[in-house]
Order: sequence, then structure tokens, then C-alpha cells
Amino acid sequence: MRFKKLLTNKLFILLAIFTTTYLIYGISFKQYHDVWWDAASYIGAGKFIFSNGQVGVFEPMKPILLPILLGIFYKLGLNMVIFGKILIFIFSLMAIAFCYLIGREFFDENTAFISSLILFMNPLFFVFTFRIYTEMLSICFILGGIFFMIKTAKSGKGFFVFLSALFCTLAFMTKYPNALLAIILNIFLAYFSFKKKSAREFILFNLFFIVFASSFFALGYFVGGEPLYLWHTSQEYFKANLGHMYDLRAFPGVPRTFFATTDFIYFKTILFLFNVLLPFIFIGIFKIFKEKNERNEKILLLLVPAVLFFVFYEIFYLKQDRYIVLIFPFLAMFSAYGMSRIKNWKRVVLITIYLIVSLVAIMIALNLSQNEMAYWKFYSEPPINISCKNVATCDPRSILRYDNVVFPYEVFDKTWNGEFIKKENPDCIFYFSCYEGREEHMKIIGEFGYKQVYKRDNGRCVYTIFTK
Repeated sequence: MRFKKLLTNKLFILLAIFTTTYLIYGISFKQYHDVWWDAASYIGAGKFIFSNGQVGVFEPMKPILLPILLGIFYKLGLNMVIFGKILIFIFSLMAIAFCYLIGREFFDENTAFISSLILFMNPLFFVFTFRIYTEMLSICFILGGIFFMIKTAKSGKGFFVFLSALFCTLAFMTKYPNALLAIILNIFLAYFSFKKKSAREFILFNLFFIVFASSFFALGYFVGGEPLYLWHTSQEYFKANLGHMYDLRAFPGVPRTFFATTDFIYFKTILFLFNVLLPFIFIGIFKIFKEKNERNEKILLLLVPAVLFFVFYEIFYLKQDRYIVLIFPFLAMFSAYGMSRIKNWKRVVLITIYLIVSLVAIMIALNLSQNEMAYWKFYSEPPINISCKNVATCDPRSILRYDNVVFPYEVFDKTWNGEFIKKENPDCIFYFSCYEGREEHMKIIGEFGYKQVYKRDNGRCVYTIFTK
């Protein structure tokens, strides 16, 4: 009886569909070993933390939670790539579940089912379920914080306040801009306290949040002598090492999943990826404003987060389409709610079109990532066997093969003059460039006492390895 009940459970069906689709695409496009730039940085940071700085590489701009989770795998002697991908998959499942649970709390079970289906079949969301990035953790913790806040408002139980504060803190430690969630939940609690004429939940939430966040502040104080050391160092490191690489359009070398430039990238991403469902997002929002019951709660916990996160990333000068995936659960819920009153056959047609477009877009995106395989394999699976104690590279994926990597965030472009090579004096150099003047670069490296042990020129770019 329990098994039969499980088979008819809509959330179980959703997670089963997602898992099946995930496995089909993952195996077909070999996503079990594909590692992108930031994923390697998090892996390197995990090694650094759990080896007391003996191996790996730590970039202060990276928030601390994901490196800690990955570092646990390193400490246990597990494959950090495989188990990192499993970890992200689990957080993806939790994100889908929280989307469903919020939809059921605020709307109804059918709307919850459709919104979760729309979310996990969205190409951007789905593609990043394969990436060891912070997106799935962020979505999971943000939705979890909001879900437990809804339960707090409905039950008034301190346990839900505790969980909401915990998830809010984890969201912040996953990605610093997620601190917006704490502001949003405090606004809601201020409204809730005024309505209830009791500040108990407001006080409890902030006490719990301070207690949980104290670990982050204590670590900052211990390392740098001030509670916000990690935050300040992150900002300074970003400006010094990455800030000069970006303008309003962003550095063209930054990988974007669907678009070549960042002009109106977030508007284009939403327009393209929600396609036929886009009008129903606005219909759903309009319906919420027309409601009487729970209208303010939905506005504060669904619409306000979507708007604030969108505005923040639109203002932020480094733009990548993955940043905006945080608001997709909210857009999915609005669109599902917007479709709730139309005839079933129309809803089926719309969702079918959306799913077909999504499946094709996912295929295109994963195929494009496969086209970059030669590039990332050059760093993570070198074409020749060489022994290197210290490696200079412009890509962190070298950390997957070598423990000590000099990672200066310096691209081999026309302004490169070899200063960091002279300063760091590495054993090996993994040189990659698509810029003119690369022959001059390699000549400079040779003058520093390095010999070329591997070279491949595909006409557009050159891949070269130098050793002492």
C-alpha cells in the first residue's frame, strides 16, 4: 500500500522524471566528468582548506560553504568531481521539492506540480544541475528559507523560525549576494509581527541568524582580525584580479550558456527560456494582486525576492546568465498560477511546447560544452605525462591534476609580458592563447629558461606546455 501511495505522490513522480532525464542527458553528453572553471576553483579551495594550505589554491573571492563541502570529500579520499556532482544533484532535488512545497502552501497541488516541472525542465536550471557551482545550493537554501518562513507564519512554531534562519545563513555562506534573503525575510517578519502584534518570531529569527552566522564572522576575525574580513577580502580580491577584465558588456571570455554577449542578457534569457509561458508570468502576478487571502504574504515572499535579485544582478557589472537562475522558481510559480484557470488541453499544449523547446535547448547547451572539451582537458588531463611541483596556468582546472598551482588570473593576451612567470618561477607552464602575438609570448617564456615539451595549434588557438 505504501509503495502504491508513493507511485501516486506527485512530488515523487516529479523527482523520478527529473532523475531519469538527468541520467539520460548526463550519460549521453558525458557530464559525469565535465568540469567548468569555477568548479575547479571550488575544488582547489576545498583541497586548500583541508590540507592546511599545503595543496590546492584558495581565492578569497569564493564564498566558503561549497569549498568546505567539497573539502570533506577530499579529506575522505573520495573523487571530488564525482561526489561533487552527486552533491549538486541532491541539492537540485531539494530545490525542486521546495518549489513544489511552496507552490502547494500558497496555491494548490496542481500549480505546485506544474511550477516544479517548469523549473527543472528550464534549460538554464537543468544545465547547472551538472555543474559544481553555487547555483543549486543557492536556490535550495533560498527556497528553504522562504518555505520555513511560510510555515512560521502559519504555525508560529519556533522550530520553523530556527530552520528558516539556518537556511538563510547557509544561503549567505553559499553566495554573498544571497544576504538579500535576510533583508527580505526581516521585512516579512516586520509585517507579520505588526499583523500579529507580537515581535517574538522577528526576535527569534535574528537571534538564530546571528548565532549561525557567527561562525562566518568568527572565521573572518580569526583569519584577518575583523568579523567581515572574508567579505572585504573577497571584494578587494575581485577588484584587483578580476575587475579590470570586465566592462558593462563583461569580458568576452567568460562562458555564457546561451548568449555570446551580455547586452540585455537577463531579459533575453527569461524571454528565450520561458518562451510561450512568458505571458502567464504576468497573468499570475496580476492574479496575486487581485487576491484577498495571503496576497501580501505572496508579494513579500515570492514577488519581492524575484524583483530584488533581478535588480541586483542587473546593476552588478559582471553579468552571466547563470546568476539570474535564482529567480526562476518564482517565475515558474507565477506562470503555473497564471495558467491555473485556462482549459486543461490549452495548458497541456503550452507546457508541451515549452518542454520541447527546453529539451532542444538543453541538448544544444550541453553539446556546446562538449565542443570545449579539448580546452579543459588540456588542463585537467594533460596530453603528456610530466612531473610538476608548481604549475603556472591561466585556468584553475590544472588543480584537478596538480596540487600546487600558481593561478594569477592573468590571460595570455597582447598585454602579457611574463611578469608573473618571473615572480613565481614555476616548474611547468600551461600556455593557451587565441590572441595575436602568441609566438612572441612563447619566445619570452623560452628566454626565461623553459623548453617547449608539447604544442598543438588548431589555427585559431595554440596549446603549449613548457617545463624547466
